[in-house]
Amino acid sequence: MAQREEDIYDYQIGLEDAKISNEDKHFFDVTGYLVLKDLLSPDQLSDARSRLANALDSAKSAKSQVGKLARERRQIIELGGVLEDAMALPRVLEYVTQFIWGRQFRLVGSRAIINGTDASRQLSPGGREDSRRFAAYRCFGDGQFRCLMLTCMITLHDTMVTDGAFCCIPSSHKANLPHPYQQTPLDQIPPLRNLPLTAGSAVLITESLSHALRASSGDEKLWLAYHYGPSYMVDLPGCSTTDKLQNHCDHDPTKAHLLQAPYYHPSGAQKIRKAGNTKNENVEKEQ
Repeated sequence: MAQREEDIYDYQIGLEDAKISNEDKHFFDVTGYLVLKDLLSPDQLSDARSRLANALDSAKSAKSQVGKLARERRQIIELGGVLEDAMALPRVLEYVTQFIWGRQFRLVGSRAIINGTDASRQLSPGGREDSRRFAAYRCFGDGQFRCLMLTCMITLHDTMVTDGAFCCIPSSHKANLPHPYQQTPLDQIPPLRNLPLTAGSAVLITESLSHALRASSGDEKLWLAYHYGPSYMVDLPGCSTTDKLQNHCDHDPTKAHLLQAPYYHPSGAQKIRKAGNTKNENVEKEQ
């Protein structure tokens, strides 16, 4: 029998660096999301709001539509400050390391979502019926995950159930059937769970989870969305990194790692197992 590639190469190099509790791993596998409280400080919140306000006012950037979800401003890491720093938050990257591919991950996109009062919101597909390949989700029996995209959504304003909350159908990332709620108002979906958050907190999701944002009841609410994929995933449309930012981040190992060009088997990052090795002693793969 031919050997499987995963039997030869250790794709999960770096897992030893992820300090994730069994409770968090189990909760994420069961529900498809994790809430991360207080990721940003009050000063960071102020900086993020100010930078976004200036960018949206000067460049008139928030014109595109994401279905009926909200307006957006793409590639926010180019705006600097906390909008750049937030792509590399240690608490988030620990989960990214655990749930994607060990250390083999990269940032594939960043967005600001301007959540307004349009109430005609719909859930994303989710589960096996989600035709987007990057939304695939796997967790193996030995506890290894292989999510093809994780999204960290950080709210810059307090949200409530009736005012701009993130909502989802827990466990829908594992659904084998399409959800029957495509044309159903969010308030009329029985299994929907609302996750109100305080400003600076976040929800980390697998993109295979059926989710949406509830409409804001008054002023627009701002969200930051950072998308992480395996190292071979290309950038989302409109989210390619400029040479200027790349050069700026070269001095920071974590940011430089996130902004690497797509790769599959980087030199020194893969290990090949010796034939007949029963002790899992590895040698580096020669490129």
